Amino acid sequence: MNSYRVGDRVMHMLGPEMRSVGLNGRAFLITDENLHDSHGKDALGSLAQAEFRPELLVLPAGEPTKSFEAAQRIYEWLADQHAERSDNIVALGGGVVGDVAGFAAATYLRGLSLVQVPTTLLAMVDSAIGGKVAVNLSRGKNLVGAFHQPRLIFADVNTLRSLPQRDISSGWAEAIKCAMIFDPELLRILTRESNALLALTSDRLVEVIERCARHKISVVEQDEKEAGLRMVLNYGHTIGHALEAALGYGALLHGEAVAIGMMGAASIAVRTKGLDEQVVRRQRDTLTAFRLPTRLPTELLGRTSVDEVLASITLDKKVRNRSVRWILLDDLGKTRIDAGVPAELVRQVVSELISPPAGSAG
Repeated sequence: MNSYRVGDRVMHMLGPEMRSVGLNGRAFLITDENLHDSHGKDALGSLAQAEFRPELLVLPAGEPTKSFEAAQRIYEWLADQHAERSDNIVALGGGVVGDVAGFAAATYLRGLSLVQVPTTLLAMVDSAIGGKVAVNLSRGKNLVGAFHQPRLIFADVNTLRSLPQRDISSGWAEAIKCAMIFDPELLRILTRESNALLALTSDRLVEVIERCARHKISVVEQDEKEAGLRMVLNYGHTIGHALEAALGYGALLHGEAVAIGMMGAASIAVRTKGLDEQVVRRQRDTLTAFRLPTRLPTELLGRTSVDEVLASITLDKKVRNRSVRWILLDDLGKTRIDAGVPAELVRQVVSELISPPAGSAG
């Protein structure tokens, strides 16, 4: 379903790799203002050399770009360029660019071929894979979107080296999530290599990224439209997405919110089905090793309320018949979907996550 390529300092191979998966026509490269100078020129050069006759659109950086307004701008640009169904949209960026460019690819002329060129760790191991594309509404994240599989996902880990450390840490949350729900051996690698992986100097960097990607690709191939199995990929996201919406997008990075959400899900699992506390400690220690929060950071305390977070949870895409279907751990590598978590327990766990730690002066 997804042709996935990952390497180090390989941006010059983008055009040839697109040819190798059978793509023709023109290439409409969409990126953001942070990437245009650092990697956009290399991508354009590779596309031109492979005779894709590329055109470039540069969008503002940041979560507000994942909007109907940005999608409209892409549509008008494509129309001005006389884009045809045989052409390709190439999304060079993180989750925001990948989602909004992918949403445009899914909907313009009822669908253009999409190539994802993720430039963040979060996108490389998660958001660029699987065909989910979307824009945000003020009421919640990713509420309007489609499934539109990319013809190619092309990841160059060298793009990560220009990111702020906070963004790198945020991306590792999705890798830790992957390890918790699928792969105990991956968790051991992450634990042993945490310092080198954080610094992007580990000899296993490409291997770890590809390992995470392959897990997600396997799930998507079995359940493209999230009818069942694919829901496990949302471990930590129910509370994480709710925190992002309640706090206002940008207060927490996505991976930071997911890390907190993972701790909330683990707490629920302990109290409902008796998840071993040792599993929770391993999760907490790994998140901490990658400089990720395990509860709302001090500087954000008081910025939202339990009721606001709970209201956002009700908009979660996994809600069915007004019941939230929680992704919970039974053990490392073993998950379950639970629609019977008591509302009062959810309230209690959310309260603990967004309140000062017990015994603190705050």
